[in-house]
Amino acid sequence: MAQATLDTLTPLLRDHLHHEGRVRVWSLIVTILGDAVELRGGEVPTARLADLLEAMGISLAAQRTALSRLVADGWIERRKDPRDNRATRYRFTEAGRAEFVPAARLIYAAPGMVAREPWIMAADGPARGIPVGDGIALWPADFAPRDLGFAMVGTFTTPTRALRAGTVTDAHAASVQDLQVLLRFLETTFDPVTGRDAMVARTILIHRWRRHVLRFPELPKELAPEGWTGLSLRADVGRAYARLQLYSDTYLNAFGPGFEAMPPADPEFYDRFKPRLGDRK
Repeated sequence: MAQATLDTLTPLLRDHLHHEGRVRVWSLIVTILGDAVELRGGEVPTARLADLLEAMGISLAAQRTALSRLVADGWIERRKDPRDNRATRYRFTEAGRAEFVPAARLIYAAPGMVAREPWIMAADGPARGIPVGDGIALWPADFAPRDLGFAMVGTFTTPTRALRAGTVTDAHAASVQDLQVLLRFLETTFDPVTGRDAMVARTILIHRWRRHVLRFPELPKELAPEGWTGLSLRADVGRAYARLQLYSDTYLNAFGPGFEAMPPADPEFYDRFKPRLGDRK
C-alpha cells in the first residue's frame, strides 16, 4: 500500500472505525456483503474481501475467525471458485439474505420515506422505537417489528413539547453527533488517493449508518425535539454515499491480486437513497 494511501486512511480508520476499540469484524463483513456484493453478482472472492479488510486494518487472523463464525451461524456460505479450486468465494445464505433484505430497505431508503404516518404504538421492547411514555414507544407502520403483539395504529395531531422533548435518548443523540462528525470529515478533509480508499470510506460510512438505523428510530419533524439536528441525517448520508460511490466503484470494477472485477451492479443499486416508483408520498 502506498504511503500516500496510508496517510489518507490513517485518520479515517483511527477516528471512525477503530475508535471504539476492537472492531466487530463479523458485522463489518455483513456490511461489505450487503453494500458491495449482494447487488454485484452476490458473491465475493476471498482475495478481494481480504484486500479490502486489510486496507481497513483488519488482520488475516481476525478475518478468518469472523468468516468462520458467520458460516457457523448460518449467515454466509463458502464455495470453491470454479476457476481455481484453491480459492474460495463467500455469499449470503438464504437465511442471511432474508435478514439483509428488510435491513437494506431501511438502510438505503430515501429521505422522508421512513419516518411518516401512520404510526404503531405498543409496549417498548428491545427493537428500535420512539419513546413516548413510560414503557410505550412508536414505530412507523411500514417499519415496525413483526413481533409487537398488542398494538394500536393511528396518527398524531398535536404532539406536546414535553412529548417531543423525550423522543431522543442520550445514546441516540450521541450516535447522531458521531455520524455528523464523520460526515464533516468526509466532506472537508478526506481526499481518497485510490478507488480502494474511497471503498474503505464508503464501507465505514455505511457500517456506521447501518448500526445507527438498526438501533435508533428515525424521527419526523412533528415528533422531533425543537432544534433537533438529526432531521437531515439521512439526506446527508445519502449525499456522502453518492460522492464516494463513483470512485469506490472503480475499485470494484478493477482486477487485483488474485481476484477479478466484480460483475456490473443491478439497477436496484442506483436507487439507494432515492425515491422509487411506487413509494408512497
